[in-house]
Amino acid sequence: MKAKQERSVRTLERLITSAAQQFADRGFVRATLSDVSEAAGVTKGALFFHFATKDELADAVQARGEDILESAIGDIAGREAFSLQILVDATHELNRLLREDPFVRAGVRITRERTGAAASDFYPLWFGRLWKLLDDARHKGELDGEVADMSARTLVTAAVSGVEVLASMGVSADEGDQWLTHLWDLFLPLLTPPGDPNRIRTMTFTDLP
Repeated sequence: MKAKQERSVRTLERLITSAAQQFADRGFVRATLSDVSEAAGVTKGALFFHFATKDELADAVQARGEDILESAIGDIAGREAFSLQILVDATHELNRLLREDPFVRAGVRITRERTGAAASDFYPLWFGRLWKLLDDARHKGELDGEVADMSARTLVTAAVSGVEVLASMGVSADEGDQWLTHLWDLFLPLLTPPGDPNRIRTMTFTDLP
């Protein structure tokens, strides 16, 4: 019984991983369940044992992508004290994940292409998490009191949208990081109080000497 359960878990993992790659590369609409099962090396019967529809499979992929993004922000929050720094670093991390992680890339394509209700969607989840960081920054006094919440959210939305567009165009992660650094160099003085001594790093954490 234990061996059978372990095989089932391994099959489930292969299916979810295969689906993420197929959705990331081919898109949610074009990728088929046959593509997923064939790439995973399992029968369609085994696939249907775990997932009755492509939507259920997409939900599992997006849930994994959500966990990856949450874990990434948690790691950043563990080393940074300022909410604005966490936010800036999170955009750099998203820049990397959009190129390197099939679950995150798949999550974006599923959200764009799937119609109807979904268990989770990339944009509401991601923007909600970043806007929460803006709220935290507001409470900590990291934002200029003259900056409206909607204005701050608009700037963050522009940063995330730009990163996604660059990734979809095939721009390298290094170029994306440079773009983000220049963008934050422009944005942060608009967000923070005049003469704020708390210097927020705009480059990616991995570029530090």
